[in-house]
Amino acid sequence: MDSPVSLEGVTLHVKDVEASLQFYQKVPGAQVLVHRPGQFALLRLGACRLGLLRDDSLAFHLEADVTDVDAMYEQVLSLGMRAEGPPQNKPWGGRDFYVHDPDGNIIEFSGK
Repeated sequence: MDSPVSLEGVTLHVKDVEASLQFYQKVPGAQVLVHRPGQFALLRLGACRLGLLRDDSLAFHLEADVTDVDAMYEQVLSLGMRAEGPPQNKPWGGRDFYVHDPDGNIIEFSGK
């Protein structure tokens, strides 16, 4: 059975985006997709995305692609999970919302 959710990447919360980017760029085949100096970098490692987000917290960030963000939001709420807020359109054309697990780790549900 096909899952309505596909884990596509992980975002690490890092203290120094530039140092982490230099490190992960050394992974054979790593490709930089987005780089906002000092704030965020996104790399492709094979079929997965690796985000590097400037954040001093210890939490991590999972990214799950879904085909219908709004339907997933309603389903998440119906299961008793609490989202940070309703889905929002992003400047780059995506649409997403966030849920925190009991330890504060983030699950981002995103699509178009």
